Amino acid sequence: MPDQPWRKVAQTLELPQRADQTDGATDGPWAEPAYLAALARHAGLPEGPLPLPAEHHVQVGGLRMRYLDWGDPKAPPLVLLHGGGQSARTWDTCCLLLARRWRCIALDQRGHGHTDWSAAGHYRLEDHAADLADFLKLLELHQPVLVGMSMGGVNAIACAGWHTPALRAMVFVDIGPEVQAGPVDRMMKGLESYRFFESPQAAAAQMAGMGARRDQTLLRETLLRNLRRLDDGRWTWRYDPRTMIGLTAQTILAERRPLWGLLPRIQCPALVLRGADSEIFTDADAQRFAQALPNARWQAVPKARHSVQTDNPCGLAAAIESFLQSLHA
Repeated sequence: MPDQPWRKVAQTLELPQRADQTDGATDGPWAEPAYLAALARHAGLPEGPLPLPAEHHVQVGGLRMRYLDWGDPKAPPLVLLHGGGQSARTWDTCCLLLARRWRCIALDQRGHGHTDWSAAGHYRLEDHAADLADFLKLLELHQPVLVGMSMGGVNAIACAGWHTPALRAMVFVDIGPEVQAGPVDRMMKGLESYRFFESPQAAAAQMAGMGARRDQTLLRETLLRNLRRLDDGRWTWRYDPRTMIGLTAQTILAERRPLWGLLPRIQCPALVLRGADSEIFTDADAQRFAQALPNARWQAVPKARHSVQTDNPCGLAAAIESFLQSLHA
């Protein structure tokens, strides 16, 4: 794809920062339109107008929760749930694609992003599931599609099984009740090695060294929307450490394995996706999960590891679009 048209788009969208367009990082993030234009260029999206998300806050479960709302408010709704340690911003590139036909609602789940932390440290499946059920009721969404990645997918299972909201469909991204314990343990143990950074630039350099698939300038801007500055001047992730730090695969799976018993209650159509290069969620895991659901199929998204939505957002969005179009057909 020629480079010049995208350069023109980025220049056209370069607007002054406004308080409602950024996450307020103090290190000077790009204006939101320019950032989204850079994301679109990186992903190879077709040239054209780019949507901007509206930011909203609601009170759910005693917490002030933030969500980003993309697309036509009258379009069929997709509710997107990020993984552990992430935020609603992980879906940005996917939303640039999906918001052409769908209303995309990306929620910061409790203890993550710009949503409140639980003062009592309540981050059990029951807490997340209740939050999601109340959130869906509060927004009065008609038969939404739930799209959950990793922790978000587990929370979606719990919500659908325990609270039975009226759903059009569900999409699970590189997750199921069972995952590979070894890679999960390595991931959890590695959290401490990239928990604190001297600067956003240092964070970008470290993430690039660990295989992040963005150039460091764009990666720094992404991280600025997912980092917070501590009183001592260091930077860390925008999530409550109690949600992640110290967990092991054994404790994580012990909480999640009872979800197998909830799967017969999920009667809506479902799509189980895995990153083709993911070590955490294998073909066998995806197949077993899909077979246990009453109405599901599975497929692999190429060129993607566990965080499919950032490794190959175009491939993920295409898989979701194809699945949803097949429901209409």
